[in-house]
Amino acid sequence: MWKQFLRTCRKIEDQTPDDRIRYADFLRVVAILVVVLGHWLLAYITVEDGQIQAERLLAIVPETQWLTWFFQVMPLFFFVGGLANAIGWDSSREKGTGYVNWLRKRAKRLLAPVIPLIFFWIPVVLLLNFLGTPTDLLVLATQAVMLPIWFLAAYLCVITISPAAYWLHRRFGVGALLFFVAMALVVDILHKAGVPYVGWSNFVWVWGAVHQAGFFWHDGRLPNSVARGVLIALVGYGLLLVLVLVFDYPLSMVGTGEADRTNNSPPSIALVVLTIGQIGLIIALKRPAERLLQRTAVWGAVVLAGSRLMTVYLWHMTAMVAVAAAAYPTGLWPVADRVDGIWWLTRIPWLLLLTLTLIILVLAFGRFESPGPVKPTSIRGWPGRLKAIAGVALTTAGLAMLVAGGLYSESSPLQLPWIPLVILITGLAGLGVVSLSAFRRGEEENAADRDQSSST
Repeated sequence: MWKQFLRTCRKIEDQTPDDRIRYADFLRVVAILVVVLGHWLLAYITVEDGQIQAERLLAIVPETQWLTWFFQVMPLFFFVGGLANAIGWDSSREKGTGYVNWLRKRAKRLLAPVIPLIFFWIPVVLLLNFLGTPTDLLVLATQAVMLPIWFLAAYLCVITISPAAYWLHRRFGVGALLFFVAMALVVDILHKAGVPYVGWSNFVWVWGAVHQAGFFWHDGRLPNSVARGVLIALVGYGLLLVLVLVFDYPLSMVGTGEADRTNNSPPSIALVVLTIGQIGLIIALKRPAERLLQRTAVWGAVVLAGSRLMTVYLWHMTAMVAVAAAAYPTGLWPVADRVDGIWWLTRIPWLLLLTLTLIILVLAFGRFESPGPVKPTSIRGWPGRLKAIAGVALTTAGLAMLVAGGLYSESSPLQLPWIPLVILITGLAGLGVVSLSAFRRGEEENAADRDQSSST
């Protein structure tokens, strides 16, 4: 097996272009794996009256909230996304690909892996409901497994505005970045003052600002010394400390389940400041990381992990729900009365079980992460743009509704959330992620195969 792995790594090395920014791929993998590890570690699961109860470690042990200053690494993904989208848009313009087809291509790569997740859970929900699973447990489980898709909605919005944001960067440079930061700050102030709904626009302004910073990496305008990286990190984390201690921002960079106001839902300016600190760390670690990534086995492992990265992210909560459902109510796993040394020791076999389960899920569903080319749209001009933007709006709305409510709706037929599902599928169709024509072709091919089999 090791020899096969090394052969694969050498093949990957030979096929890697010289101008590939390996450090960016490495950061994407690290960001997602840290998110997965954080979700798995910060879940505190108990059983009451035979039913699973889930709490957040951040609320039970408030001291752990400091860890989120390093475990909240989604800014890294959006930052690297700015670099990747700038490269992709430059390449698209050189090839003469229009905005709509570029957007459809990016959307399909991002969103195709979520389809098997949803259609896997629909029959599971139907079966569990038929077996009489308590409503509270179904809601908890389906909200948990749908939690990761918030990122798809936020990143899709950022992709949609990427060409315009990149033009602003080319035209105004730092001024464009400051515009996003200023808008995020204004929205933050209004949200803190109690203005309803306005805070949710920071999914665009905050993550857009982080994404905008990635354009400077594309331009080669980031500092390149360890000392400057350390200085930037100290400034970033110092400013974050000021926000928490002076301006009463929450300590945790993710939701704790208790506070009325959080830094991540909706996003606050604290995440922009956190990004400054993380960019400093990225710069400081860049040279040793790049030397490490020149090793064939290391680079091969990064590429292989990256090829299934979205599957890992989307299915890691399903792995946790499956293991918790099998281990806790049955008594196979000890239920802790408190978070102590023994509880922390049990995290080692807990993580091993979750990893094994996730590997099985990735092997089963990872192939959907390579959806193939998207069919270019035949609708030109503004009608095509409006259709694509409508697809983005509907997809984002459908994903957001599933994040908020899960895949169980007690008042709907069959207890499934039909409205969010229909909105989502309509949006995905508008973006070319799903295609009725492809489905019809598949039916025709299957019919032809059956006819051929019967004739032979």
